[in-house]
Amino acid sequence: MTVRKLAIMALGLTAVCVQCDPIVRAEADSLKQETSIQSFADYDLEGPELTLAANMVRTAMKVSERKNELAAEAKAEQEKEERIAVRKAQVSKRVEVRAKAMAEARAKEQAEKEAAEREIAKDATGSYYNGIRLMSTEPYETGKGHLTRSNGTVRYNGHRETWYSTNEGAGQATAVHIPGKHVAKDGTIRDAEGYICVAAAQSYMRVYSTLMTSLGPAKVYDTGCSHGTIDVYTCW
Repeated sequence: MTVRKLAIMALGLTAVCVQCDPIVRAEADSLKQETSIQSFADYDLEGPELTLAANMVRTAMKVSERKNELAAEAKAEQEKEERIAVRKAQVSKRVEVRAKAMAEARAKEQAEKEAAEREIAKDATGSYYNGIRLMSTEPYETGKGHLTRSNGTVRYNGHRETWYSTNEGAGQATAVHIPGKHVAKDGTIRDAEGYICVAAAQSYMRVYSTLMTSLGPAKVYDTGCSHGTIDVYTCW
């Protein structure tokens, strides 16, 4: 094969690559003034030389196509990575917001708990009944089934409980003096120590006796009830 024929083949290969590669295109533009490639028929190529040239062109086309495929794959991979990065940033932001909200909720809950504990400590009278700290105004935690204005009567701890309204908010005079008599938040009448004021039959429980009721620790300050009945003083 002559040098001229090899040059022609190289130019033909360049002409094909020009369509896909901008760098090759720029180089080819500078050569167009000197050489114009129309087709292989313009040159004296026959037999094996023509086949070789055609194979070289097909190879160049495949290389160019593969290069384009790789570029497209690289672009798609880059776009995928960008989407993943955006997604991670969004998830991270949501996690951060949620963590902040949970921290604020815990802080609020802790603050409310501490405030309630301070209020209870402030409300405590300093006296105890069977390990229960007596409170001046706060309700006692006694669970379900306690005496209420609506149920009227309950059975608790072996006795029958009823309630009696003093109708004067802070209570009315009873048969005995009640030191520090006042109304608690649950509507019960209490003494200075925090005992709920109740009445009971003398045969059942003496005056100033203490007992546990469904509403909390209580002290007997009055009589006039039937045997086995505890009458709770309230302002209901």
